[in-house]
Amino acid sequence: MSEDVQVIKAAPAKGYARLSPGLRARLSDLACIAAWVLSLVAIFMGSKLEGVWLRIPVLAALLLLIPAGWYVHRKIAHKASPILSGGVAFGILGVSVLTMALHHASGWCTLAGFAATVAALALRGSVDRAIIRGRDIQVGKRSGAGWAFAQAESLAAALVMVLLVWHFGLEAFRIPSGSMAPTLLGDPITGDRVLVDKFVYFYRDPARWEPIVFRYPLRRTDPYVKRCVALPGEEVMIAEGDVYVRVPGTDRIELLRKPPRQREVLWFPIIENLSSNTAWVKNFKRDGKVEFSDGLISLGAGGAIVFPRGETEDKPGNVTDHDASFGATETPKDRYAHHVVGDLRIRAELAMEEGGECAITLVRNDDRYVLELRPGAGGCKLFHVTADANAELAVDKISAIQLGTDSHAVSYSLADGELVLEVDGDEHLRLDVGTPLLDQLRARDKQGRINVAGNVALELAEAEPAEGRQARIEIACGEGAGASLRVNSIDRDIYYIGRIQEWMDDQRELPFQVELGEDQYLALGDNSPGSADCRYWTRITLFLDDGTEIVGSMDEPSQPDLVHLLAKAAGENDSLNAYFRLRSVAHFKQDERPDDATDAELVAAALANLQAAGKSQGRAAINFFTEGGGFTRVELAQIKHLQVERLPYVERKLFVGRPFAVFLSPRGMKLID
Repeated sequence: MSEDVQVIKAAPAKGYARLSPGLRARLSDLACIAAWVLSLVAIFMGSKLEGVWLRIPVLAALLLLIPAGWYVHRKIAHKASPILSGGVAFGILGVSVLTMALHHASGWCTLAGFAATVAALALRGSVDRAIIRGRDIQVGKRSGAGWAFAQAESLAAALVMVLLVWHFGLEAFRIPSGSMAPTLLGDPITGDRVLVDKFVYFYRDPARWEPIVFRYPLRRTDPYVKRCVALPGEEVMIAEGDVYVRVPGTDRIELLRKPPRQREVLWFPIIENLSSNTAWVKNFKRDGKVEFSDGLISLGAGGAIVFPRGETEDKPGNVTDHDASFGATETPKDRYAHHVVGDLRIRAELAMEEGGECAITLVRNDDRYVLELRPGAGGCKLFHVTADANAELAVDKISAIQLGTDSHAVSYSLADGELVLEVDGDEHLRLDVGTPLLDQLRARDKQGRINVAGNVALELAEAEPAEGRQARIEIACGEGAGASLRVNSIDRDIYYIGRIQEWMDDQRELPFQVELGEDQYLALGDNSPGSADCRYWTRITLFLDDGTEIVGSMDEPSQPDLVHLLAKAAGENDSLNAYFRLRSVAHFKQDERPDDATDAELVAAALANLQAAGKSQGRAAINFFTEGGGFTRVELAQIKHLQVERLPYVERKLFVGRPFAVFLSPRGMKLID
């Protein structure tokens, strides 16, 4: 044999490759058929989570990739390049993993993804490609560089596919602020990372109450995460923590009510599993024979407790919009606990003695909803008590509840104008009781159609309850016998804050109103006191001497240079700086502001103060960030005029997608409702 001839020896087959080529081909065919059928079935199976639309395009991608992979590996295996064959297989694997991640949306997704993973691996091993092209023949020992190049070729197509999906279908965002706490926690470094389904709004419009990601209208390079609350064409008013709307094409004014899933997410815990004696003493006012031990509250005959405890024994307290993130956001603490929240829920395990009676009362302003519970048939009753009336409600449903003397799990809540009662996990009552403001709005609307975002509705909403705002839970036993209960949780509903007159000592709250146009949405944060959302966005336009108009935000941190100078700018006798004065022009009517100055007078004074503040600090120019996301250098002396206006909506074209899962979070991975 000539010395120039080299013998190429095939490495012995291992594992799956030891099977005959014909058997491997048949196994790969069966795996592909099974994966394709399961993917097709999964598409038509309903999602267990409303709004998780990403599963549709992902499963559709599997339906296309599986036959493509079969064709490449089974029909043109000896003609296909390593880039094509490897890329298709890696593409199936990547989409399969994403499909299995949607397990909570549908178990069929997990099954289809697993089958597709098996099919991809079977296809890769189904064909022996001894010789494809001359460059694939390796003589002697393969170098590290050669191995790396072969792997890079196989991954190249998959990388292209990943980049396409990342840009058009799926993207990860970090939440930089606490505006969505406690649902989502934000921080510039350690905030929750969310996966965003960018396909969803190609198929449908944003839905009410779902979380959304969009580009901030006044600095469009910044992604924001909020909750979609109101839809295009609606007249909207936020008052007393609730949202009132008139939906286009309807004649009724409605109080927005959250669907069950969002309802559960937006219950913010005040007390969970009461067990600490410290928490008991701090939060509950006692009257009569009441004892507490190891989380069990024992009420003797005539005993009563009130939550929350007031500052004095004579005056009960009220539930307020506390920090529901328990300090996990950067929101200043002085923004919390200013507003009374009347939408409450108590969940407890209750046991009554024979012949006993226990009354649970939810107090919201001048309304008291008293639930009387007694052992035996027909012993339970529900009353609506006001200063003028005492009416029994839902007689048939409540009297049908039969309780024994053993322990029962009771959940009793009032939220969004709806009373809900559950006993031992079964819902016994869901009653629409509305609110006094809703009744007034509807009564006035019958006299002549009013605009929910107009002056008549504003006047009705500004009226205070006769006894002031109240919110608490009272539990009392009758004189016959006692009861015991273990508090599992006391929760409050989200309280959406309106417009705050920050220049007043008591920071008085006024209703927020907006009439949404076509393709305009109202987006609000769950952490209402600490959310820079549609209620507060302010557009500012700078008119320069040369006729140039520059538009951007007047909100920090989007405009740090301008806001810093405006906050330092005040006239000699002014108690308010130029920043507050300009915001008052944008968000408050003249009779709602602290003085009688006109818009033009306030704007002119603010500009003069701004230029004076810049001169005193040696600032001749500032960096002004435009609504497009760039910035320009603006000479303060060149600003001829200012214009400010509120921007209380997000346009449809700025929506990026729907966040559907949290990952890389200290709280673990979860799907988002």
